[in-house]
Amino acid sequence: MRHHPGSRRTGVTAVLAVVALTCVACSGGGSSQRGLVIGKSSTTTTALPGPTIVTDPSTTTTAEAPTTTAGHATGPVVAPAATGLPNGSPYGPAIPFASSVAVPTDLVWVLAIGSDARPGQDIHRTNGDSIHLIGVDPGTGAGTIVGFPRDSWVAIPGHGTGKINSALALGGPQLMAQTVRQLTGLPVDYYVLTGFDGFQKIVDEVGGVDVNVGQKMNDSFSGARFQPGWYDMNGGQALAYSRDRHDFANGDFTRSLDQGNVFMSALAKLRAEVGDDGGLQRWIGVLLRHADFDSPPQQLLPLAALARRIDPAKVTNVVAPGRSGTVGAADVVFLTDAAKQLFLDLRPDAAIGGPSGDQPRPAPTTTTTTAPPTTTTTAATAAAVTSSSSSSSSTTTTAAAPSTTSNTRTSSSTTDTTRLHLGK
Repeated sequence: MRHHPGSRRTGVTAVLAVVALTCVACSGGGSSQRGLVIGKSSTTTTALPGPTIVTDPSTTTTAEAPTTTAGHATGPVVAPAATGLPNGSPYGPAIPFASSVAVPTDLVWVLAIGSDARPGQDIHRTNGDSIHLIGVDPGTGAGTIVGFPRDSWVAIPGHGTGKINSALALGGPQLMAQTVRQLTGLPVDYYVLTGFDGFQKIVDEVGGVDVNVGQKMNDSFSGARFQPGWYDMNGGQALAYSRDRHDFANGDFTRSLDQGNVFMSALAKLRAEVGDDGGLQRWIGVLLRHADFDSPPQQLLPLAALARRIDPAKVTNVVAPGRSGTVGAADVVFLTDAAKQLFLDLRPDAAIGGPSGDQPRPAPTTTTTTAPPTTTTTAATAAAVTSSSSSSSSTTTTAAAPSTTSNTRTSSSTTDTTRLHLGK
């Protein structure tokens, strides 16, 4: 069953909308800046740490079943993982895609953050209430979207321990990236930060996005009022869907998984609508009209070309496992050993359960031609949106299995801006 709130524009895709959409899971209003901030993280040049989990001091087990109060799980929660789109997707097969744009070949990691900024507040310095780390291996086509409950109790570099969402208010997106890197032991190459106003405008400008609602929503806080089924959502509807946590027994865990579901839908829309570099440039033009850049934007096109080759069937959407607890008077989420194992699993290849880092990696390629996409890349969607990255890059990746010791990540890149004709 499909539901259509209004007309849709064609020719521009919704991957940008998806990144904005999954970032906004907060209860706030607009901001004084343009609606999107994109930058390159400074966290990827040194040896990676092992995951750093702040354990719950009140328990040493996670075996009990969760109970719930006011939309918050009070026992251990491992949100189910979802791969690809639910049945009944309105998106057909990918259309043929002709491109000569060189694409990255190294693992790509992007942090998507949604600010809870109210009108007049700086989206760089408010709580980041929607947090997702998206990883993709262009060599294997596997990738993962990892959501973090906003109340996760974590170590924040230079600030002791606190809720993960406060890292943005304490030090902007760079500190949030450092916090996620220290928590997971995974790199953060780029970040994308958005607020309420920019989210709605971008979603509407790209023509909306088709999203599958898994269960009834009737939430007065977010305004989400949906029956189960596929919806052709405009900006306001997508925002409401992404914010709802009160209709679910597992609260923020399920909300975070829903936000990842929107990523999946936008990936499918990109493949179904964009057939050439002109389409990519029109899409980037939407981005440029709404984004501020914390680093130069010249390298958006190569990552957009990479995202176009993403097959959502090879992307896994998951939420870091945790259990609810308290610190003083504050309700928090303690991530569990299962979260640590998840982070270690992703380390060599950005994939859950393989392909493992011990398996041979395909020879890297830096260009594509006119062949239609099959199953090449994954969650680099956000990378395309977020990036100011290299138009071509080559990486030497160690094949060692993940461990809690340091792992050095090396890469080299060159820049080619001659193919960029943006803002048209």
